[in-house]
Amino acid sequence: MHRIHDIPALSLACLAGTFALAAAGAPAHAAGTLQAAYVEEVIPARTWSGSMQVLNATKSMGPGANGGILGITSITLTNFDTSPQQVFLFVPVFASGGCGTGGSNIIGGATPQMTVYVQPQATLHLTYPTPLVINPTQNITCVAAEVTTLLHGGSVEIDVNGVLN
Repeated sequence: MHRIHDIPALSLACLAGTFALAAAGAPAHAAGTLQAAYVEEVIPARTWSGSMQVLNATKSMGPGANGGILGITSITLTNFDTSPQQVFLFVPVFASGGCGTGGSNIIGGATPQMTVYVQPQATLHLTYPTPLVINPTQNITCVAAEVTTLLHGGSVEIDVNGVLN
């Protein structure tokens, strides 16, 4: 008979525990909501891709003036020449003109910078799972390239894919 009187107390304890766990889950839900809101803020507004053929002069490409921050996710370099080619990639600093111009309009380079070596008549694909960040320089978002070895009638094509914020 004593056990029958303990059942309601046990039931009340279970109910109280259920409500306590439900209330404890509310902060976790709120934290999840904050995290989801944060993730929505950093998802890129749009994708971007560009392509350029580099012969014997410096070339540039990019979203241009007021383009925002470019996060490069991949770079593909194709060497159409019969000899290996060294390619210098950098963020250009312009004397005049803007993205899409090259030659004497580019008077320097900002970071990031890299030099890659592409085998003859081959393709080199570089991926960046964490995007390579290109911040605007002089309010211009741009990437430039220069073949620093002698071309023998071929060219180097550079394809860039990324996201803009």
